[in-house]
Amino acid sequence: MRGRTFRSAIAAFSLLSLPAAGAAQQTGEETPDLFRDGIEVIGQREVAKKVLKENLRELIAPIPMFDVIPRFFEPLCVKVVGMAPDASVTITDRINRTALDVGLDPAKPNCRANALVVVVDDPRGLFEKMLTRRRGIVGIAEMRDVQTRNLRDELRARKPAVAWNLSTLSNSNGATLDGEGYVIATSISASRIVSNFYRPKSLSIVLYDSTQIKNATLGQLADYAAVHLLGSPRRHIDFASVAVPSVLSLFTQGPEAAPAELTQFDKAYLKGIYTLEAGALRSRVPGAVLAGFAQQCEDQQDSCRMQLKK
Repeated sequence: MRGRTFRSAIAAFSLLSLPAAGAAQQTGEETPDLFRDGIEVIGQREVAKKVLKENLRELIAPIPMFDVIPRFFEPLCVKVVGMAPDASVTITDRINRTALDVGLDPAKPNCRANALVVVVDDPRGLFEKMLTRRRGIVGIAEMRDVQTRNLRDELRARKPAVAWNLSTLSNSNGATLDGEGYVIATSISASRIVSNFYRPKSLSIVLYDSTQIKNATLGQLADYAAVHLLGSPRRHIDFASVAVPSVLSLFTQGPEAAPAELTQFDKAYLKGIYTLEAGALRSRVPGAVLAGFAQQCEDQQDSCRMQLKK
């Protein structure tokens, strides 16, 4: 896309020197601006690059620059618990479409769930039961992206949605855990852009409080969950500092004011991180997200104009 833009601009400059262009001026006919659109697209890309980079810092969980990006590498197998069957199917299908859009393979029938969306009227009580009866869903601290006390704090504060992820650290030889759950893996080479290790998610959970999501549409609930299941959003976002619309604002803005679906930013973020190879470092995320945004422009044949909040 970018290469074609530059070639179009070069061709436009060469056409300016042709006699036909001069003849048009002499006859008083209006000369078309042959390179205006190309320059506009390049300008929009530069704006998008700045906006995406700034808002990534505000919306995405802070990961050390030289740490690897946690994400799914296996097909996403979604299970929705606590909703009517037709609503569960709607949410599952929508999350699956997003997973396919970012490049994951479709899950096989009767797959083992690795992405849970749970809707319950007492999420705090359910979480405490999980700690004692279903510890595998909560996971050990070394495999989880948030501490137990922080999850308890969020549940005590009655947040409409609480999410967590379990992941392991793997290399080409696989990952092994000692008796306390610590990863034992060795590697002898290193890179500034790609690690020999990668961090596959093994389970991702979004826990909704059914008493606080009544005005949200099934599409909003599915898309909000999809960003948490597939990506790594910040747990606490200051949306006053965010310039782009995101479905992550669902419970801050409220369902009526929040986006009805995944936004331009949300799609670019997810597409970007899932185009990176295993072991890609966090430092490569901004470039990958910008590439994901550019791919949207090409697929939709639009002007690449970055959408900002109203």
